[in-house]
Amino acid sequence: MQIYLVGGAIRDRLLGLPAPYEQDWVVVGTSPEEMESKGFIKVGKSFPVFIDPKTTEEYALARTESKSGHGYHGFDFNIGPDITLEEDLMRRDLTINAIAEDDKGNLIDPFNGTEDLENRVLRHVSNAFRDDPLRVLRVARFMSKLSSFGFNIADETVTLIKEIVTSGELDYLVPERIWIETEKALNNESFDLYFKTLSKFDAMNHVYPDLKGIDRIFSNFPFEAYSEASIEMKMASLFCAMDNEHEKDLIDEMDDIQNRIKFPNSLKTFIKLALRTSKIIGSSENKISPSDVYKFLEATDAYRNPEKLWMTIEFHNCTNDPDLRAKTQLISDAFEASKNIAYDEAVFQGLKGDAIKAKLDALRIKEINLILK
Repeated sequence: MQIYLVGGAIRDRLLGLPAPYEQDWVVVGTSPEEMESKGFIKVGKSFPVFIDPKTTEEYALARTESKSGHGYHGFDFNIGPDITLEEDLMRRDLTINAIAEDDKGNLIDPFNGTEDLENRVLRHVSNAFRDDPLRVLRVARFMSKLSSFGFNIADETVTLIKEIVTSGELDYLVPERIWIETEKALNNESFDLYFKTLSKFDAMNHVYPDLKGIDRIFSNFPFEAYSEASIEMKMASLFCAMDNEHEKDLIDEMDDIQNRIKFPNSLKTFIKLALRTSKIIGSSENKISPSDVYKFLEATDAYRNPEKLWMTIEFHNCTNDPDLRAKTQLISDAFEASKNIAYDEAVFQGLKGDAIKAKLDALRIKEINLILK
């Protein structure tokens, strides 16, 4: 039984990316029974993956794959002690991910992945690349992850990607699996390159038809301003940029879009908030009115949940637009001036229901007026 470190940990280390690295291991010359006898815990349904209970790292048995259906799960797997390391590496997507390292630190690189790392090329390992449509998304994600190194996609790999797109195989990917790749891409500073790459290959219509036409916004929206922002803010920046391009109100459409894309509720909530507040502060040219300020504070539920207000202001300040910053500063000052105004039995005596809210609104707006003067 031989154990090898494989994939991303080696790639990232050779590129000089900072640790810690996510370590994946492949085991050659063994069986599931032997792994369990050594204390490894079996997980996974499609093929045997084992967890080392001491380190919680994953160990996969060397395997080969053959296409048996559509999409990401349409494969038959063959495992056994006779499967070689090279056979296992051959099934991987890109040469830069098909490098292994033995326990002495020696690299095993049958597909010249180190050379492609040096030349900054994303190249498929074999023609089996076309069997897995998810690899189109993975290539787009690596273009995003490795953008600072100036990687390009090999011509022959571009050809295979185009074949996958035109084959219709992308239509068999489930939304949850697409979102996993997208979420990983959103963790990268150049997250927009993920969407740009998919658009370049006409893949967006298959994986995210709700983002159809997104290519029209790339040249005139400062996505780099959100490079270090949260995933919520990055997704919100996409939808805010698309808002003027979309035929319908994206706020009204967002529930249906989320049901199709399957991103978390927290993202949907913030996207709606970003869209709604963008319309409020974008409605004034140079100045913001007291009513707009109060609409912004109410939209963010600032008086009950100020964290939402500060997150929304942070989102709008990302672009460093001086006009926007001036408006968000006024909103911040107005909130500080009015946040302590609350229901007081003596002041609100005799009022009920909507009348209480109307008076509360009036008192807060009075303070806001003073700030804006």
